[in-house]
Amino acid sequence: MLKICYEADQLFCGNRRNDVSFSHLEEEEISYYVDRFKPFDKAGAYGIQEWIGHIAVEGIKGSYFNVMGLPVQKVYSELKTFIKSE
Repeated sequence: MLKICYEADQLFCGNRRNDVSFSHLEEEEISYYVDRFKPFDKAGAYGIQEWIGHIAVEGIKGSYFNVMGLPVQKVYSELKTFIKSE
């Protein structure tokens, strides 16, 4: 989940939630990913755009870009609304 907030004349806060489903991973696959990709700096400890996402993600309910870290479409939409209200 990502929360975006900004304040001008008014405060806006919005949330984006995603559900990501994975196939079963063997211990060897998890170890391979952790050893090679060092995912510890990522929310959820995986990068969907990396090897693990390619082989294990079965489905996403929500925004792919939010899973990557920034819901670009939502940010763009909110910025357009903000600019129009100025």
